[in-house]
Amino acid sequence: MGFFNDHSPWGTDKQAVLATIILMALALLPACSKPPTRAVAAPPPVKVILAKSEDVPVDLSNIGIVQSVASVTLETQVDGIINAVLVKPGETVRKGQILFTLDSRPFVAALLQAQANLAQAQANVTVAQAKLDGYQAAYVDAAADWDRAQKMGTSSGALAITQFDAYHSTFDQAKANVANGKASLVAARKAVDSAKANVTTAQINLGYCTIRSPLDGKAGNLQAFVGSNVKATTTNLLVINQMQPIYVSFSLPESDLYQIRKARQTDSKLPIYVRAHGDPGPPSRGFLSFIDNAIDDSTGSIQLMGTFANTHEELWPGEFVDATLQVAVQKHAVVVPIQAVQTGQNGLFVFVVQNHIARMQPITEKFSYNGLAVISKGLSPGETVVTDGQESVISGRPVEVVTKGLIAPAAPASQAGANRADSHPGTAKPTTKPSTSTSKGRS
Repeated sequence: MGFFNDHSPWGTDKQAVLATIILMALALLPACSKPPTRAVAAPPPVKVILAKSEDVPVDLSNIGIVQSVASVTLETQVDGIINAVLVKPGETVRKGQILFTLDSRPFVAALLQAQANLAQAQANVTVAQAKLDGYQAAYVDAAADWDRAQKMGTSSGALAITQFDAYHSTFDQAKANVANGKASLVAARKAVDSAKANVTTAQINLGYCTIRSPLDGKAGNLQAFVGSNVKATTTNLLVINQMQPIYVSFSLPESDLYQIRKARQTDSKLPIYVRAHGDPGPPSRGFLSFIDNAIDDSTGSIQLMGTFANTHEELWPGEFVDATLQVAVQKHAVVVPIQAVQTGQNGLFVFVVQNHIARMQPITEKFSYNGLAVISKGLSPGETVVTDGQESVISGRPVEVVTKGLIAPAAPASQAGANRADSHPGTAKPTTKPSTSTSKGRS
């Protein structure tokens, strides 16, 4: 039996209450089934920069090696004992500077002996000349007597046959004496010449006892010391390298040769910039002074050489350097920071921002220079490109441009360029053929 029965006066009220409860439940159902409202994602923060137009040098680069214009190994020209070393290892020496001396006493004695022999030879010439003068005087008398004897003859009885023959014999002997005297004088004079040569040789050998620097340069390590017994042309004393000017030798692919020769027609001294590894200072500037006369067919490269003043000796012989040959200047090139260029499935692109909306824009990069990417197609000066925060950007979606804040750090320009160069050879140099040369900027 229920609380209310159909005959109770509350029966009608019960039905009304139930109807009310059902209506309220139905009214609340839509509110209970409505999904929660999602929070709108904030636009990702990015850093941007305007694409610029500027003149960019076209460079060809490779690793080079520094070479001395002249490198001299000092050797003694005579045997002897070193009695003085007047140079220190690593010292800067000047042409004509005395570096070593040898014990000169044996060579002084040899010179004195040669000079004495010369004096004797000169005295012999004087004696030979005096004898020749006497022979010539006797010849004149004998010739006169013989001439008279021939005129007088023997048929008239004026001269006996024996006397006639004596005049003839005397004339012949005088003539022979003159000839012998002349020969003796010639021999004596040749002996003088020989003695003079011996004196000169002795003087030269004595001069070899003083060893001088043949050029301006830098002295290497000593290889002989005081008391060393040195042998002519076999004992090395010291190596001297010329430092000013100095060469840098490097090679480039043969495909670059035409471009280099064409550029050299308008500028005979194409600039070369080199920087020693680890040197934070500005690069050294020189000029292209040599192109080899043949391509190395084993490597397909052409050997080049640059000349540098090296005033402050920043370049050192045997040192490896980064060498960059500038062959042209591209006028009004479109450039952006190298970290703005991204690599996608379809190639290189940048995010261009307009009205706070970022859009992916395909580009063609010609080469990189000094931390900048030179864009040959797909971008115009004045366009705003994203340089940092690209990993959160979706093409066609809004972005928030910031100048400060903790955004994902960008890779250094050199590292970013290296990473992209691995996957995109076209960024390495301004040609399409991959090679060992690169095109890069200078600080």
